[in-house]
Amino acid sequence: MSDAKVFRQADQAYVIEPSKASVFAFVNSGNSSTMGGGLGVFCAGFELEWTVHYDEFLFIHRGNFKLCLGEDIYHAGPGDTIWLPANTAFTYIAEEDVWFFFAVYPASASPAASQAIDYPNAGPQRVS
Repeated sequence: MSDAKVFRQADQAYVIEPSKASVFAFVNSGNSSTMGGGLGVFCAGFELEWTVHYDEFLFIHRGNFKLCLGEDIYHAGPGDTIWLPANTAFTYIAEEDVWFFFAVYPASASPAASQAIDYPNAGPQRVS
């Protein structure tokens, strides 16, 4: 039997507080020893200064935000992808609600992915 997992949106209990950020690391230390990934939401008006101590890749699904690296400002919106190498300092600024997919490596260096969290997942469906 495979260890593959499908995390169906309808099975998740997303709790998103206004003016905050929420991160759901479906791939985390509970099911992978190397990588992490999942879904994130930045609510409109959310701002965070951060330094990644891991490689991070983002795919913006919905919404627009700014990524400030020193005096350089990058705008990202639906369909855009962002690569942040380890030890990059920046600020996220959500101009509106932003939904994104993220992947991190190594998971052990990520606060979200280094935790073992068991999210509901669906097993395989066999065709007879």
